[in-house]
Amino acid sequence: MAKDMVDLPLIGREATVVADTIDSEAHTIEVVWTTGATVQRYRWEGWDVVEYDEELEVSDKAVRLDRLNSGAPFLDSHRSWGLTSVIGSVVPGSVRISDGQGTAKIRLTEAADAQTIVQRILERTISKVSVGYRVHRYDIRSAEKKGERDLYRAVDWEPYEISAVAMPADPGATIRSEGGTANRFACVLNRQDVTAAAAAIERGTQMSKKTEPAAGQDQGRTTPETEVQTRAEPPKPGAAPAGGGQAAVEEARQQERARNTEITRLCARHGLADTFRDDLIERGVTVEDARKEVLDKLEAEDPMKGRTTEPRAAEARGNGQTEVNYRNALVNALMHRHDPGAVQLSEDGRAFRGMSMLEIAREVVERRGVSTRGMSKMELAGAAFQMRSAGYHSTSDFPEILANVANKTLRDAYASTPRTFSAWARRSTIVDFKPVNRVQLGGAPDLSKVLESGEFQYGTMGEGKETYALATYGKILGITRQAIINDDLNAFTRIPAAFGASAADLESDIVYGILKDNPNMADGVALFHASHGNLGTAAVINETSLAAAEKAFTKQTGIEGRLIAVRPRYLIVPTGQRWVEARKQVAATTPNNTSDVNAFAGSYEIVAEPRLIPASGQDPWFLAADPSRVDTVEYAYLDGQEGVYTETRMGFEVDGLEIKARHDFAAKAIDPRGLYKNPGAAPA
Repeated sequence: MAKDMVDLPLIGREATVVADTIDSEAHTIEVVWTTGATVQRYRWEGWDVVEYDEELEVSDKAVRLDRLNSGAPFLDSHRSWGLTSVIGSVVPGSVRISDGQGTAKIRLTEAADAQTIVQRILERTISKVSVGYRVHRYDIRSAEKKGERDLYRAVDWEPYEISAVAMPADPGATIRSEGGTANRFACVLNRQDVTAAAAAIERGTQMSKKTEPAAGQDQGRTTPETEVQTRAEPPKPGAAPAGGGQAAVEEARQQERARNTEITRLCARHGLADTFRDDLIERGVTVEDARKEVLDKLEAEDPMKGRTTEPRAAEARGNGQTEVNYRNALVNALMHRHDPGAVQLSEDGRAFRGMSMLEIAREVVERRGVSTRGMSKMELAGAAFQMRSAGYHSTSDFPEILANVANKTLRDAYASTPRTFSAWARRSTIVDFKPVNRVQLGGAPDLSKVLESGEFQYGTMGEGKETYALATYGKILGITRQAIINDDLNAFTRIPAAFGASAADLESDIVYGILKDNPNMADGVALFHASHGNLGTAAVINETSLAAAEKAFTKQTGIEGRLIAVRPRYLIVPTGQRWVEARKQVAATTPNNTSDVNAFAGSYEIVAEPRLIPASGQDPWFLAADPSRVDTVEYAYLDGQEGVYTETRMGFEVDGLEIKARHDFAAKAIDPRGLYKNPGAAPA
């Protein structure tokens, strides 16, 4: 077995509060601080990041419990650099290992300065905890197949503390070092599947026995579990090569060229100046020392220097939802604040309940490892919107969170806005913006009698044609830094909601505009015209006028001249007097004599639409056939983008986030035989 020694920092992973174990009077909670679940982590091999899996053996033999059982601290987010970060302690003797789980009881402090956090824990607003631990020994099993990861199984490890945290962070995250060599621990790496010599040959690396920080290393710098790549050190310039003669001289030259090439590659890879590269070469710095100086140079020029990252717990491998869950929690909190009656606050969303927009911006920025201390409100809003363009090494979740809230309110408003035409018009999709032809089918041809030994004759379907194309409608909404500073939630809730309702109203305007405007069809004749047999004599809605409409429908013929036998199904009326008349005609009654029988009771579905009220004159009314029997009006969306489609970008004209709402929609009357209009008359 191959054994190496490496120094590791304190490591963290997610744990959970046991449900129904919170005792508010005793100020105690119970936690499951480990299940040993496999988590994904990473280490450095030279300049490369290598992923591996870590698994904890949960047994009395593998876990050292003395520190926890002696009253280990319960911290605020793994902060160990101040007494105020201690918000409780493990109850001595309460730590147990059973059924592959580690449990403990926590007693929370009653100190006044910690009551805000303690109260949130007791009411389960904060329900996430994380354990910090050190590993004394790993058994390592190499990956057997390409694409798999090495498995590091901790067979000797020691929990150091338990912390309350707001949100589990990225899989593989480790607790940052405290700076320098403090709080780093020796760990034995026991590679089980290869010999020591084979391991060195196979991997080309060797764990350093001591991981020293680079000169001037900042204490806030994150130090992952590290593997340092080592190579044979080339001789310094001027050093006498072993042996003599021309061969030795040539070997020395090759080594020097290799040194120069490697240093040049390192500096070019990290965008360092030529003067820095030339200085390394001229001073005869070895490749290993050059790497250290490159790291120091990068750290010195790093705009993140001096900004600390909060410790993050790892999460069990396999769900891949950490970042999504975090953003969803913030979106849920904002949506609940916008409409608490309609949006229920989720368990994760409770952690952000009541936070202002600026507080959420600060939370998002600091979660990415950027200290906001000393930032003005405008600087904080700018960093939340454009972290990478502001010189930081990370992109912000903030624009996506705001966009998700705006999109959700827009789409919810669009979906909830009534569109009465969907009952009687036919829905379709179009794949592009080119004009499309809709065939107006006639009746099927007559069946001809086939005599004995006779032949079947071919028949044809008569057809007409209507043409229309999609049109695009849209607006751009800007969410500015000023809106964030002013905590203007309406900027990305009520305004997008108005956009969504406007898009739905646009559809109704277009469809009912066809009935009101009476456009020409492909034959050059208006949709409602005597030659189409679908325009009645002006009348109120009564038994006589409905009977006339029914007769008009039954007289409709196909293009080839045969009756198509279609009946009206929908009675479409403007709100007001016509709606009252329609209700009376279709209502079921129990008359005392036959003359009072309601002949059209239950015959139609009434569709009431205020857009059909004319600017002047009498209110018209309409009848429509079932669109599955004969075409009436067809409305269409772009295929794959039904409804309102949104896109976001960082603003150029707007100092913030721009959200573009785009709607591709069209409608067209296809067949006049499926529609009927009565101009209407004044009530008697």
